[in-house]
Amino acid sequence: MKKFIILLSLISLSFTTIQDKYCEGWELGYCQGWEDVKGEFSICPIVPMCPMAEIFQNEYLDGYNRGFKKGRVDAKNK
Repeated sequence: MKKFIILLSLISLSFTTIQDKYCEGWELGYCQGWEDVKGEFSICPIVPMCPMAEIFQNEYLDGYNRGFKKGRVDAKNK
């Protein structure tokens, strides 16, 4: 039982590390996508919560690209 709990905690820890890189990319991408539409000197709004990464798309650049697209869409709608 102890081994199972340790294994489960290690798996969840590795997932958060992967998710952290993805979310860092998401935040920067969202802000830059917003600025792409509103202008270079616009102030970024509060970034929405980072979504779950899609399958095999959990790297920094994947989060950045997805955030950039979402930032552009949100900026056009406001």
